[in-house]
Amino acid sequence: MIKQFSDISISLNIFFVALTAAICISFLSFKLKLLTKSGAIAALILGATIFTFGQLKWSLPLISFFLFSSIISKVGNKNKTNFVSIFEKKSQRDYGQVMANGAIGGVLVIVNLFFENEVLYLTYLGSLAAVCADTWATEIGTMKEALTYNILNFKKAEQGISGGVSFIGTMGALAGTILISCSAVFWIHLNLIYYFCLIIFAGLLGSFIDSILGAALQSQNKCGVCGKIIERKYHCGVPSSHYKGIKWINNDTVNFFAGLTGSLAVYFINVIIN
Repeated sequence: MIKQFSDISISLNIFFVALTAAICISFLSFKLKLLTKSGAIAALILGATIFTFGQLKWSLPLISFFLFSSIISKVGNKNKTNFVSIFEKKSQRDYGQVMANGAIGGVLVIVNLFFENEVLYLTYLGSLAAVCADTWATEIGTMKEALTYNILNFKKAEQGISGGVSFIGTMGALAGTILISCSAVFWIHLNLIYYFCLIIFAGLLGSFIDSILGAALQSQNKCGVCGKIIERKYHCGVPSSHYKGIKWINNDTVNFFAGLTGSLAVYFINVIIN
């Protein structure tokens, strides 16, 4: 249903409740060192937008993703010291990571104001399922030692490297898609088997696309001292040199395309089936 701008109204009560919730969550996340200062500001803007225009229906999946991902990240931190020197960014998420994971949702909730449609909501869930799957694949996949393979050639790869996949990481990705599916089930009017299969498939597809882009296109550097392949620009106290990939494509870029893949997968499957 297409709405005119004059037909759209948001009560001040809803706005202030949404803004207060976004401020509290962002501030608490900053204090708990889950977000950097820039990440907290980005989360405030994104959260206020989705909380205001999407209310609980759109907010609960986003909150579930952020809350449980943060818990998993904190729980697994003590086991991931070997990977801290590889990743470009630390466990605190900055504005780039927040927007890479949530910008698509922010756009979709605004589009939904004018073109209210269940497909848009499902598309939103597909995007969230993909970024949650990718996040959990990394967080759970690096909690303990596991055989890791390059997704492009299936040769053994160093654990934690971009484009690497493992059984435990894939199970983590699956768990992430199930979380998002369950968080929205109260608002779904489709056959539930179809719904769960749709969101889980879209989420896993987005996660695998993330791994493919990570292996093929993401910028990776090499330490001139220890020879490790890393995402960081500095390692062993010296600048690292560009090793492979496209320089401007970093982990945030890859995450964004993972979310985009998840949302497009849901949209086109619905177009084909319906």
